[in-house]
Amino acid sequence: MITAKDVRNKRFEKAAFGYKQEEIDEFLSQLEAELDEMERERAEANNKIQILADKVREYMKDEDALKDALLGAQKQGHQVIAEAQEKADAIIAEAQEKADALEDEAVRQHAEAMEKNREEIAKEKEALIEAQQQVADFKKSLFDMYKSHLELISSMPETFEDAAPASEPETAEEIAAAIAAE
Repeated sequence: MITAKDVRNKRFEKAAFGYKQEEIDEFLSQLEAELDEMERERAEANNKIQILADKVREYMKDEDALKDALLGAQKQGHQVIAEAQEKADAIIAEAQEKADALEDEAVRQHAEAMEKNREEIAKEKEALIEAQQQVADFKKSLFDMYKSHLELISSMPETFEDAAPASEPETAEEIAAAIAAE
């Protein structure tokens, strides 16, 4: 590659019927200026490329670090989810055990209450039967008493003249004894 320095140092031999020296010098000066500008732009571009390459390497390192961080976060996220699932399963199992225990206790209490109710019902039935028996006995004794009173009333004479003269009881004990005797 030809540089501006090469153009500056280049010398041509003079010939008798050649090109005008001033035009050649002017053209070489323009060529030198353009080559200087191109070399400066190329150096700037190389500097920019170097800076960008450094940045790319830096970003690649950051990208690797971000990838590592992301993978770590994903692993930690999966671990947190797994731990949360385990805790949830444990809580659910414990709640199920408590619910089963409560259900068993409720069933046991219900069975005890039902047995107690059956016993109370049996006692009440016995009490009812006894009360019915007492009512029947009372009713029978009442009927018997009515029957004896009716017999007494039937045996009474219709009039006082039909009645045989008897001594009339004077006291309550004598009246009660007379009723009992009949």
